[in-house]
Amino acid sequence: MGHRTTKANHKVKVHKTVSCRTDFFYYAFRNVLLVSVPLLIFSIFVFTIPHSSAEISSGTDNIQLVLSTSCTVNAVVTEAHETSLHGGQKDDNVGNTKLSAFCNDNNGYSIYAVGSSGDTDGNTDLINTVNESYNIHTGVYDDSAQTNPSSWAMKLTAGTGTGIDPTTGGSVPTTPPTIINGFDNYSAIPNVYTQVAKRTSGTSMITDSDASGSYLNTTYQIYANSYQPAGTYNGKVKYVIVHPNSNNNTIPDLDTTFAMAGKIKAYEEGGNSYYAMQDMDSQICSLVGNSGEVTATQLVDLRDSRLYWVAKLADGHCWMTQNLDLEIDATRTYTHNDTDLGWDTNNFDANATWTPDTTNGKYNLPVNGTSVPGWSNQNNYPYSADPGDVYYYTSNSTSDDIKYTSLSACITAGHTEGECKHYHAGNYYNWTAAIASNNSASISVDSTRAASSICPKGWRLPNASTTDNEYNEFGRLLYRDYGYDIVTSPSNGTNPVNYQSNGFNALRSEPLYFVLPGGINAGTLYRGGYYWSNTLDYSSAYFLHLYTGGVNLANKSLQKMAGLSIRCLAR
Repeated sequence: MGHRTTKANHKVKVHKTVSCRTDFFYYAFRNVLLVSVPLLIFSIFVFTIPHSSAEISSGTDNIQLVLSTSCTVNAVVTEAHETSLHGGQKDDNVGNTKLSAFCNDNNGYSIYAVGSSGDTDGNTDLINTVNESYNIHTGVYDDSAQTNPSSWAMKLTAGTGTGIDPTTGGSVPTTPPTIINGFDNYSAIPNVYTQVAKRTSGTSMITDSDASGSYLNTTYQIYANSYQPAGTYNGKVKYVIVHPNSNNNTIPDLDTTFAMAGKIKAYEEGGNSYYAMQDMDSQICSLVGNSGEVTATQLVDLRDSRLYWVAKLADGHCWMTQNLDLEIDATRTYTHNDTDLGWDTNNFDANATWTPDTTNGKYNLPVNGTSVPGWSNQNNYPYSADPGDVYYYTSNSTSDDIKYTSLSACITAGHTEGECKHYHAGNYYNWTAAIASNNSASISVDSTRAASSICPKGWRLPNASTTDNEYNEFGRLLYRDYGYDIVTSPSNGTNPVNYQSNGFNALRSEPLYFVLPGGINAGTLYRGGYYWSNTLDYSSAYFLHLYTGGVNLANKSLQKMAGLSIRCLAR
């Protein structure tokens, strides 16, 4: 149909072509099939003394099969997502794609969606070829509205396929996924990753990709009002399918995984909004597939609204990449809802609280030159010292610390604001404060790891060890075989280890940003970098010590009264 023009005082109708092209991106997480068959071979030499009865000797040959999780996803466009409209028209059920999934375990999967027009996650427009100000935005057509804006929306329907009964080999129907969050009806294209479907249990493996274990159909609604300019409009929706136990995820950043976990941004500053430190959990961290600066985001600590850079690093943990700056509030009670409280080796105590002991007065002491008063009892009182708004940077060509006393001074010196935030010194804490205690003398067994910490909920102090094991988290992070090419060995007991050729510079660069803000001992501010662990060595606690000549990964030369920095990692 062509353009149609009438005489004056009659409406001009403009024929418009609206083309919705939806790309389906999916991540199918496949692990290899591991078949491990350890054979126990017996070589037997028998020396016997003749007697009247025979003796029988036997051996056991143990066989073990480990079959890894495998999930397969298949997307088939059964009807192209294209339509042609006149002004004032609406079209439902625009196109159809069958998105199939099956797994060989019983853990199910989740499906998330986000608008991704222009290959930008979060862009929910149908982008036109005329002018971006005329893009068609996400939204649902309302029959009762007097004036409807142009809009497009999505809808999912679940279907049941067939699977293979593992006991009989016969074909059996499978349970369809559940459509959630209202997407079983037309709903606005989401601008953050939003869970749209889930399956709480897995499906049997199948042999025919057309006989899908379970599947979704996706379709769209598009409305163009009478004033929408003629042209071609294109949009995309990205669908991500996540298996809960996958170690091969390709989700690129922490912001995305917070959205996929259904978290809500809790804090706004300067027009930006942020997810909460307290919403971090192990699944959110594990969903991120990459490691390093690309994964980084800023989160807000709900206890005092301070922002912290965090990233998933090469050791597989999510770490704070700047120092904790919480000032202890002796007038409040901290709970498991905001602080890392209530953990032990066997269970979690949801009733755990910490009210800082007010007996000895101040808790947040100023750093006046090299004199810090009040650090007189190593066990009984939690203390922290605030060096102020200080940023430390050690250049790549010198070991001398450069100290900036304001963010603006740091930026003026040629650093980005993000770099300066990473360089922030944070506060100094004695170990009693670091483990959220009023009397750390109650912990007195060697190699004990404190159950709680002053870190936000969902985070904890790093473990430390004098050997290369799973508790040697500082060492493994900095050593090339586990994390970064910083040091020559993951551990040398309580002795220092050397830097790799560029280790000292890499230590203080992205994505680690380990600054050297000093530490307090016996009223003196020492140079270097000192970071508490959660691991006790009788009257002392292990800490990471960074300096120009090397790294001591499990130092214990200071008593618990010393004031050191804190870096938390996600539980």
